[in-house]
Amino acid sequence: MKLYFIQNNDNIVINPSHISNLIKQKFSPSSNFEIKSLTYKGDKWKQTDINQDDVVILGLGHLFNPEYVRGEIKTQVSYFLKKKVKVALATEYRYFNYYQNYFDKDSDGMAIHNLAWKNRLPVLDIYSFLNSWYLSDVRRQSDLEPVKYRDNEQQLKSGIKQQLFENFISNWLYRKFIKPNHSQYLYGASIYPEVWSDEINEEDMDHIEKIGFNTVRIGEFFWSKLEPEENHYDMEYLRNLLEKLKRHHLKVILGIPSPTPPRWFTLHYPEARIVNKDGQVDEHGSRQHICTNNLIFREKVYELTKRITEVVNEFDNIVAIQIDNEYKCHVDQCFCKSCQKLWPKWLKEKYGTIDNLNKSWGTDLWSERYPSFDSVVMPTKTPFTHNTGLENAFADFTADTVNDFASGTIQMLIDNTQIPITHNSSMNFNLNNFELFNQLDIAGYDTYPRFDQYWNFPINLDLFRNIKDNNKFYLLETCTSHVGYIGNYVPPYPKGYLPTEVFLGYAAGLNSILYWPYRAQRVGVEQTHSAVVTQAGTPDLGYDDVLKGERILNKIKPILEKTTIKKSKVAIIYSDETKRRMNTESGGIYQYRPTFTRVYEAITRRGISVEVIQQNADFNKFNCILAPYIRSVDEKLLTKFKDFTEKGGELILGPLTGDRTFEGNWHNNDNGLGRLGNWLGVKNVVQYLSSEDETAARVQIDKKEDRFSGLVTLFDTNHEIQEVKTVASVAGNRSITYQNKNVIYIGGMPEDCMKSCFWDYVIDKYIKPNSEQIIEQMDDGIYKYERENDDFVYIFIANMSDKSRNIRVDKENILNENNEKISVGLHKFEPYTYRIFKIKKERK
Repeated sequence: MKLYFIQNNDNIVINPSHISNLIKQKFSPSSNFEIKSLTYKGDKWKQTDINQDDVVILGLGHLFNPEYVRGEIKTQVSYFLKKKVKVALATEYRYFNYYQNYFDKDSDGMAIHNLAWKNRLPVLDIYSFLNSWYLSDVRRQSDLEPVKYRDNEQQLKSGIKQQLFENFISNWLYRKFIKPNHSQYLYGASIYPEVWSDEINEEDMDHIEKIGFNTVRIGEFFWSKLEPEENHYDMEYLRNLLEKLKRHHLKVILGIPSPTPPRWFTLHYPEARIVNKDGQVDEHGSRQHICTNNLIFREKVYELTKRITEVVNEFDNIVAIQIDNEYKCHVDQCFCKSCQKLWPKWLKEKYGTIDNLNKSWGTDLWSERYPSFDSVVMPTKTPFTHNTGLENAFADFTADTVNDFASGTIQMLIDNTQIPITHNSSMNFNLNNFELFNQLDIAGYDTYPRFDQYWNFPINLDLFRNIKDNNKFYLLETCTSHVGYIGNYVPPYPKGYLPTEVFLGYAAGLNSILYWPYRAQRVGVEQTHSAVVTQAGTPDLGYDDVLKGERILNKIKPILEKTTIKKSKVAIIYSDETKRRMNTESGGIYQYRPTFTRVYEAITRRGISVEVIQQNADFNKFNCILAPYIRSVDEKLLTKFKDFTEKGGELILGPLTGDRTFEGNWHNNDNGLGRLGNWLGVKNVVQYLSSEDETAARVQIDKKEDRFSGLVTLFDTNHEIQEVKTVASVAGNRSITYQNKNVIYIGGMPEDCMKSCFWDYVIDKYIKPNSEQIIEQMDDGIYKYERENDDFVYIFIANMSDKSRNIRVDKENILNENNEKISVGLHKFEPYTYRIFKIKKERK
């Protein structure tokens, strides 16, 4: 493998042989590789001897030049991707301004990350690395020199610059392209030794080891243990704890405790606290009470991160580092002074000119027009509600800047340790998950589903295993029996339910299942939450099933280790952008997570396995793609839709797909669906709330009728689905469905997705024939995942419901775990039971 740095300048001078030697010295890689660097003029970058599966890193060392990114680098990306070359992008080299108090991506960085998002490319984030380096105490004044002709700006001295970047780049390259993708299977729980005595901690570690756990998760909240007073660090606490865990043969996932700054921080820097849109200031005493845009907070976190790396490199039992904890779990938007100062700067970088912003938002309405970026308000309390464009821009600002903070922590870790990095995200938080995990090594998430909404467990598996392309993802928190805190009691799982999660989770590709917590909390606010053991150390409600989960993992591990995931041929597109947009335009009825889940339920509870993908995924891997609620369809996505259908893929659009602009505005052409509507050829689009008997939209199929609810989209078309008749007198003769060959548009959601003749029709006619499933019929409650090697496909099947359910086997050559043939016909699965079938592959 060859790795090429292709750049049009030499602001960052690297010696490829130095980087190669650093990688070999630090990592002793087993694979062969060669690193080259090319500084070009004109189109000489095309004259390189780059072959399929080689790697090119574009843009290294460029100074601020967003047009270069949108033009030349974009052209290079298209050129190399067509040649099947692996492509990565580098953000700009930057100077250090001592008087610049707020750091964030500029328009150049936004362009790089946007290009990376659309093409699903990794980013060598030089910009963010220098941010965190400048802000931490690593920087020494002797390392810097003035920049000619630029007031107050400094840059790295040449010798320091080359050494600094070669170390960072060698670590980054190894993580992204050279490191072997080995899997290990972790099973364990979170522990909180900071709140228990030494005697109880020793007792817990003994018991954890005894019951077969191999991993513990620690540290995401114990900042005050590591820095009890400002600038007074006690890293011996961490070192001693890690030594004890190593003596008990326990692997460790270590948290960076940035969500819980100590009391000294809020006393010294009260202005750093979160401010909500009503102007109320969050008080110390919970977590996530500090704004991640605060400069001093970033400095403290980056310095603490650096000090933690000095300890962790001494221990080989640390398998991952988790940054922070559940970004945006308890807070979302902030309106503090840091955000007030950063907001107009972010707007300027995003929109370029104030005229462009005013035009994009339509601020002539209600005399909202802004004369400058500094005059643009934040969406705090107002008599009615704010402009849609303003609300959506501020939501994007929030997601963008928390990722900027996270990226600084990540770059500090990449620069100083070899340990893989992860984070525990969730479908519930307003984040840009792709950009966040694009900088991380392993996708991670938390989930706490109710047993009577069992589909919420596999939906997370199907989403987070597709966030990254390395097939590695961690479940970092889940409950043994039930969630809870002092403000909410929750019923427990029935006995036997939890093992189905363990069985399906590892089959789907999980590399870890960690329970929260190991010992139930005695103080704080989450005392009512289930655990492995109670506050007294005795077995909690889920204890027996937790131990059963360990036995399941050991039993199926030989199969896991010799197989890889075989993904479904049916996909549903999930959109973090739409999640934020739906917060702005909810209509009083919509939240994205449950709304999206209804589509997932409609398909998977009818026995069809799916992948939940981002819109930047490779569509060519699928036979059928559903794109519900993608309110804004840009040119890139529309081109992917066209290419997919031209190659024969079945595309099912809607509800609400394409009905808004990026800013959340309505289209001003007569089709109402913008560029998507132009492609479909629909006209005279109307939308209304289907809720009352007199005006509800309905469809008729084979003498059956289905009623739609929520916001419905109807239009004039010559391509209505022939077997489906629209009944919506208030909308005249308009149709709620569209079909032209293998392109379908659904203008609404049936009222009850599980009692819907319309969904029965769509799935039986368009989705199931494209699924290529070995087990073609499964009752509601049964979920399955497939794994394969050169010889067999293994089918992991579990009944997650509390009722007996059936599957139907149509093929005669399916075997059970004992290599016995399975009879054709129905097979009953009792509640919470699971089995492994397999089928021998046909040689081609």
